[in-house]
Amino acid sequence: MAPPLRIGLIGCGGISEAHLRGYAELRLRGVEAFDVVAVCDLVEEKARRAASVVGGFQGSKPAVYTSYEEMVASEDLDAVDICTDHRSHHVIASFCLSSGLDVIIEKPLAVTMRAAKLILDAARRHGRILAVAENYRRRPENRAARWCIERGLIGEPRMVVWYCAGWSGQAPGWRGDKLAAGGSWLFDGGVHLADLDRYHLDREAEEVYGVVKLYEPVRGGQRLTVDDSAMAIIKYGDVLAQWLWTAAARGRRLWARVVYGSKGCVDHEGLHVQVEDDRIVSTPMRALVRRMMSSLSDEERERMFPRGITDTFATELYDFYLAVIERRRPEVDGEEAYRDMAIPLAIYESSALGRPVKVKDVEELRVEEYQKEINESLGL
Repeated sequence: MAPPLRIGLIGCGGISEAHLRGYAELRLRGVEAFDVVAVCDLVEEKARRAASVVGGFQGSKPAVYTSYEEMVASEDLDAVDICTDHRSHHVIASFCLSSGLDVIIEKPLAVTMRAAKLILDAARRHGRILAVAENYRRRPENRAARWCIERGLIGEPRMVVWYCAGWSGQAPGWRGDKLAAGGSWLFDGGVHLADLDRYHLDREAEEVYGVVKLYEPVRGGQRLTVDDSAMAIIKYGDVLAQWLWTAAARGRRLWARVVYGSKGCVDHEGLHVQVEDDRIVSTPMRALVRRMMSSLSDEERERMFPRGITDTFATELYDFYLAVIERRRPEVDGEEAYRDMAIPLAIYESSALGRPVKVKDVEELRVEEYQKEINESLGL
């Protein structure tokens, strides 16, 4: 195994805790892929807490910074792991890439498509590895779902249905601010669902029609500037996806994601196939995962689940490590993440314009009505 990468963590808030657990899991399983040599946060106490966590599993505490520019200038780094708010992604990532560092960054890639394009351009210009921390597809269950679809076990894919309905009275903090977050969970989580659609269907989204609403503009005393509900139809060629997301559904909570095909469907519970006498034969997901695992070569299994690790943050970090060492594209690179974020942003653009929009027009910055306010606030 190649020497560990000397990495700096930028942003020590909530999601960074999952990244730190990923680094710890790799160490625990004997995969010494990283040395976390520095941590950075605007709030020094957060950075110090993160440094203590790293010291607990690494045996040595990283240096603490409140300025990422100072950290990059002072430390001998190979790479950085960016876990800051969406609005700052393009500024920090572009700086680090231009400083000769490889980058793994939390999703979404940026707060708008225009901001994301700046990151892609910087990675290309400086010849650096850019990975995006998209972990949903890495769950064994989602790997198994793709395995089922690839093998024709549900027949030809026809539809994807995702609905997520519930309610919370808590203030969402910066995620309730359009200029900081870019959108609600429709955007923040929607990139996960867009990635799963593209990963499972092996198709690109072509057209979107969507409507977003804000039913409850005040939550937990905070006035929101993002939506709290959305419905959309997404065309993936001849496959249709229907999305429902709402945080304004009081009462019964609903959640499901199902990929339907000509023979049956696959969801989080497993595979369900309609047989000739109209019976439904179901295979539990745990059995599908076992079958998928047994079908993998030793090399494939080690790449996807090193030492048997299934923690998705650990495995996305490991894939980044291999991409840097081998100078290859990571599984979810900037281009993949760019296409992922175009889908939920196309829903916003469709709602703003009151008509369907082509996803390609969002990707190529021809449609930016919804994003215009954010771009203007950033000077883009």
